[in-house]
Amino acid sequence: MSASYAPAVEAELSRLASLAWDAFRDEVEDAAERLDLPLHALHAAVAERRGAAQAAAEKPKPNGSTHAGSEEKKASAEDAKGQPEPTKPPPKFGRNGRPIIPSAAGELNRMTSMAESAIIRAGAPIFQRAHELVRPVTREVPASHGRTTLAAGVAAVTSPAIRDVLCDVAEFCRYDKRASKWLVIDPPGDVAAILLSREGRWRLPVIAGVTTTPTLRPDGSLLIEPGYDPATRLYHAADPTLRLTPAAKNDKPSRSDAEVALQLMKDLLAEFPFVPGGGEGEPKKGTSLSVALSGCITPVVRGAMSIAPMHAFRASTAGTGKSYMVDVASAIATGRLCPVTSVAPEEAETEKRLTGLLLSGFPVVSLDNVNGELGGDLLAQATERTMLRLRPLGTSRIVEIENRAVIFATGNNLRVRGDMVRRVMVCDLDAGVERPELRVFKGDPVATVLSARGAYVSAALVIVRAYLAAGTPGLLAPVQSYADWSRLVRSALVWLGCADPVGSMDAARADDPELDQLGELLRLWSAAFGNEALTVKDAALAAGTREESQMGEPTELRHPELNDAFLRIAGDRGVVSTLRLGNFLRDRQGRIVNKLRFVRRGGAGGGVVRWSVEAR
Repeated sequence: MSASYAPAVEAELSRLASLAWDAFRDEVEDAAERLDLPLHALHAAVAERRGAAQAAAEKPKPNGSTHAGSEEKKASAEDAKGQPEPTKPPPKFGRNGRPIIPSAAGELNRMTSMAESAIIRAGAPIFQRAHELVRPVTREVPASHGRTTLAAGVAAVTSPAIRDVLCDVAEFCRYDKRASKWLVIDPPGDVAAILLSREGRWRLPVIAGVTTTPTLRPDGSLLIEPGYDPATRLYHAADPTLRLTPAAKNDKPSRSDAEVALQLMKDLLAEFPFVPGGGEGEPKKGTSLSVALSGCITPVVRGAMSIAPMHAFRASTAGTGKSYMVDVASAIATGRLCPVTSVAPEEAETEKRLTGLLLSGFPVVSLDNVNGELGGDLLAQATERTMLRLRPLGTSRIVEIENRAVIFATGNNLRVRGDMVRRVMVCDLDAGVERPELRVFKGDPVATVLSARGAYVSAALVIVRAYLAAGTPGLLAPVQSYADWSRLVRSALVWLGCADPVGSMDAARADDPELDQLGELLRLWSAAFGNEALTVKDAALAAGTREESQMGEPTELRHPELNDAFLRIAGDRGVVSTLRLGNFLRDRQGRIVNKLRFVRRGGAGGGVVRWSVEAR
């Protein structure tokens, strides 16, 4: 190809033709724009110049060398000395105002710190959680009747993901001596790897969880803006389809607003067969209805609470509506039916499943179809502690996370045992029919919520905010560990005339299998031995000793009921294990049941341990 160009263009073509190939493409594109020439024409002209230059360079020189060989040796010598010092400083900002991060040998530490600063400055959604960097993730999932909604959680950030983010928030560049300019490069993989490894030194914000629903901050203000909220450490992945009512956006909603909101909630739950009993004014619904209302409100205002109690729904027959009640609460809080996990026969397996759910940052967790007793160390901690230490599956390391989940449980004849009694609000359902699954309902609460979710989210917010705006009248004494929930949800419901949901704890306590067991043992021990102090061995021996007839033959056990209680608590192949019985008494010493308790006598300095029952 031959062409005639102006002198300025000729000079530019000659300069481009002499450039190293690694910079050639960028230079040609820039030159085409400057010179207002078609890109293909400029490519062809430069190729022509390069071909002529190469032919001239390969022509033998008087000293036997070639021009190209000399240049190659010169470049190799220059490379051997290391990257030459730039003749001009890099620009401060690149395209779209992104900060420039200069690349230079031996400065990975500086580059990594600048990269982290760029992420923070840009507000990119990269956060600390559980000793790793994570990012909020949302995906569109089916809801019901052809609808979709956003499901939210957190996912660990990988090195490629960090580089992807850095491409958006900064420009990395290195100085090219041959081109006499700074060239844009990809974010170095080493920078991403070092940033991921800086556990304990990160300046990135900490994330507690992800919500797709407006919530409350600890000061009672409304969190409605999308993005990260420092006050709650929650990331609000706003659902674009959700619209709050004017009353919910009002800084001071009135009591009448709250009464309208409460009635909307009650109408939604009107066909659930709540067990009668509870507070004044609601003899047919009472405590169980209040627990259900709390279950619908608590996940929405969870951002204002450090911790929230568990809500359990139980019935005597399958098909009564336990899981569906959780679905209603989940539909309000998340816009979808509640994903569930089953409770394994072994407590260790259940804890593995619960650990995975808590690490993922899901806002609502449901343990479905609990058979028998509900308890366990991790479950007790997850329903009471703000910070949790967990061991991720397949690892030996312990990580610490902030717990922002609301936990539900469902089960037929579910029983709450031990320490869980004071951590669970229990809602009882009873359809009063043999086949409750065959009942016909007038409405569909989940479909109702999903068709107008904003109204129900607004109702939950209005009930709590109206109570705060009124000055928290009639504030109830806080429940241990749940002061925030007691102030915001429990007291607000009672203020509006509902039964106290904490009343359900009394029923759960009365049904506690551990409490029944301890109370029975205290009564039988006291009847057999009075306040006499005995060793575990002597007590087991006395309970298993048979009376003798006048002929000296053994007859009935001296204390048959106490012996039976010992065997149920610490039996091992038909014999009472004194080790297990001693551990049982030690773990429960001092606990008062029906004004009785076990008291330990002696044992200090290696002495013999004796036990007695003391009346209080």
